[in-house]
Amino acid sequence: MQKYEIVIIEWTDAAIHGSGSFSRKEAEDCKLIEGLAVGFLIKETKEFITIAMDMFPNEETLRTVQTYPKSGIKKIIRK
Repeated sequence: MQKYEIVIIEWTDAAIHGSGSFSRKEAEDCKLIEGLAVGFLIKETKEFITIAMDMFPNEETLRTVQTYPKSGIKKIIRK
């Protein structure tokens, strides 16, 4: 079985604030969303990092694969 590094990614991304009406003050208070993701490190380049949440070593398959742009990553913790 291939060994995979486990990573925790702290990321920031665009947020959807709804399609209703907003006052100027409410719109000015809108912020980006911050999140955490944990998974097996699949690939990392200078532009992005790809992780998988589930791995099935007997079948050599992965599930819930996500790619994050490095521009939105605040921190990567390696385990």
